[in-house]
Amino acid sequence: MLLPSALVHAQNVSASGPSYLLLSQDPDFLEQLSKVSSTAYSSGRTRLVSLSVPLNELPAWIASRLREVSPGEVYNGPAAEGAEKDADPEIISIISKADPGRLMNYARDITMTGKRNSGQLDYSAASGNRQAMDYIAASFKGLGYSVERQCYKERKADKECNIIARRAGEPGNRAILIVGHMDSVGFENAGADDNASGAAGVLEMARVLSGYKSAHSLIFVAANGEENGITGSYACARIMKASGELSKVDWAINMDMISWNRDGILEIETNKEFSAHADWVGAQARLYTNLRPYIAMPAWGSDHVPFLEAGIPTYLSIEHWEDHSPCYHKACDKLESLSWDYAVQIVRLNLAVIAGKTRLTGLPPKP
Repeated sequence: MLLPSALVHAQNVSASGPSYLLLSQDPDFLEQLSKVSSTAYSSGRTRLVSLSVPLNELPAWIASRLREVSPGEVYNGPAAEGAEKDADPEIISIISKADPGRLMNYARDITMTGKRNSGQLDYSAASGNRQAMDYIAASFKGLGYSVERQCYKERKADKECNIIARRAGEPGNRAILIVGHMDSVGFENAGADDNASGAAGVLEMARVLSGYKSAHSLIFVAANGEENGITGSYACARIMKASGELSKVDWAINMDMISWNRDGILEIETNKEFSAHADWVGAQARLYTNLRPYIAMPAWGSDHVPFLEAGIPTYLSIEHWEDHSPCYHKACDKLESLSWDYAVQIVRLNLAVIAGKTRLTGLPPKP
């Protein structure tokens, strides 16, 4: 159910004709689209346009990046305040184990693999993308998870794969899925925020949760090909649906671009049907972190979309788009300008969500 303030936002969307959600922020796309459109609504990550020509007359590559939406689907603003509640000391203990230094180290190691765009798999079996896959697989194995290289596309020199790590929960129980993409747009030793930070967040959550037995099974996905049409997560959802595993997933969490911020705002992006779940996540942010949670709807352009389309309550945790990294999709997307204290707050929020959704029992320290 939309909040009253969300309804106000929705009423501000142009009613003179169809409004189309932008499914990309690529600069060339935006430049070409501006010639045939006007802005109907813009707030945070949510941008809608009205077209001056029919959709079917646009070039296919532009039309494919637009989706018609109704005003009732649209909201971008603060999460609901929710009822007053005291923080759970056990949850505080769990999330405090997330460490900004470890998070930065994971991100550094992923960033420094070279060019991570999945297209590099056409050129070399030793590409930066392959090195990132190998590094993440080894990291999951070192944490004690069972690891699958989920390959879904043959490239000229190598296979394009997701890296999946699993740990079973209690017999017959359900699952929680955590995803973040490891590929970048392809600049050398860049893509630190987009999205070495999110992939590092997946690894750091896996590290913390490796010390706990969970009632739910845990599925960690380092997705590939996000920058080329979310190919890895669409493949993951398709493969898991065919095996029956997807039907066991109760919730999913996506991390994409979690390390640039100056205003403390976190965007929690989902679709209207899961707005109550997103507001609950926002309440956890206020309870367990210093983040200022905003809700963004509808969802687009990252690894949460395939799971939302499969009917799974899923949200994207992402830096505030009004103040996102100025090096987005540029060669300057390096580690030096990023905030790991901000990023670890997002990781702690997502750990708090899991701790609030399943039963976690501490395991004895490893010898």
